[in-house]
Amino acid sequence: MLSFLYGLVFFQAFSVIPSLIYIERGIFINEQGRFSFFTGATIVCVLYFIFTFSIIAMAFKSFNKRRLPVVQFNFKGRNVELLIVMAMIVLPLILLLFNAVLSPLPILDSSVTRFTYWSTSRFPFLNSLFGNTAMFVPFAAGLLFPKFKKFSLFMLLVFFGYNFMIGQKFSPILQGSYSYLLPLVFHYRQNLKKYIKSAILPMFILGGILIAIMYTITYTKYEETNPFADIKIYDPNEAIVYRIFGLQGHLFWGATERYLIGNEAPKSFNPADLLYGMPIMMEEFAKNKKDVLAANAEGGYNFTNAYPGILFEIFPLSLSLVLHTFLVIIFLALMGWILKELMVGHAYVLSIIAYQLFNWVIYAFVMGYFYKMYFAMFFMFLYGLYVYFRKKRELIYD
Repeated sequence: MLSFLYGLVFFQAFSVIPSLIYIERGIFINEQGRFSFFTGATIVCVLYFIFTFSIIAMAFKSFNKRRLPVVQFNFKGRNVELLIVMAMIVLPLILLLFNAVLSPLPILDSSVTRFTYWSTSRFPFLNSLFGNTAMFVPFAAGLLFPKFKKFSLFMLLVFFGYNFMIGQKFSPILQGSYSYLLPLVFHYRQNLKKYIKSAILPMFILGGILIAIMYTITYTKYEETNPFADIKIYDPNEAIVYRIFGLQGHLFWGATERYLIGNEAPKSFNPADLLYGMPIMMEEFAKNKKDVLAANAEGGYNFTNAYPGILFEIFPLSLSLVLHTFLVIIFLALMGWILKELMVGHAYVLSIIAYQLFNWVIYAFVMGYFYKMYFAMFFMFLYGLYVYFRKKRELIYD
């Protein structure tokens, strides 16, 4: 259960570690404009993830000694959780699709990309309201699956179709599928092995089809655009391999080389750098700093995996480990535990909110945008007050 709950963190490990192995063999890093070499970054990365998962496991063991009081929504004595969940799926999708219909789309207009879609859309404020890809929607659809299977699957397909329209392909399919399956894993946890055995063949078939579709789309796009022609990679297959392995972990490699091994750059000793760690890392390592930062500011263009490299920019390794441990326990582990408790307690509406916040927490630990933590902090503070006053009232009446 724990490994699936933190599936996106495991995915980060499974994408970054092979990338670092590939990078440390010696390649030209397009986004940094320099050749790589062996620094031991792969070893550091493996130790980092072992350390992180160990902290999460120990924190969960401590948190699980308690039960979290949950809140369910009722109207005139009737539980209306599932009705609210339906509304939280249908209304956002209607608004997002309406915005897409009125906006220039990457699928139809080559001048628009997934990075510029929102800035050119008819109602850009929806991005702030629902997020870039509205990842809470497939999670909510997964909550409905046990009682409304056809509706749930249809909403998932609509979600995938919408994201394809706005230029989002690989990430929404991967993360959307994970988001959809997460509540099902906890709902069917008593007979999980049985359901996995019955679903494994269809999942392999579906996964194969999706991979084939994504490969075909990417191959066609790379054949037309030659995105890595500047480093003399013209073959689309070679470009795909370079994109998958050459760019996922290069910020971790750069941070290891500069801050851990070389000690060339002074530490900032400013924890506030975590709030916008990605732009700081891009400014530090990007080949074309001015263009990259402008694209980041205007269209949300990013490199990937700025954390934990940004920690190495702030503090020496010993202090980085202390701060990382604190952040993992207080945010990554605690927010995941709260989400688990809400799902198990059938508090569906609050679990959707918690899942969106949990996603932002993971996003912070991957991309280095810790300003996303503000929302999780506010939620945990309010829910903590609720739990405190509820227990205080129970003590009074006892």
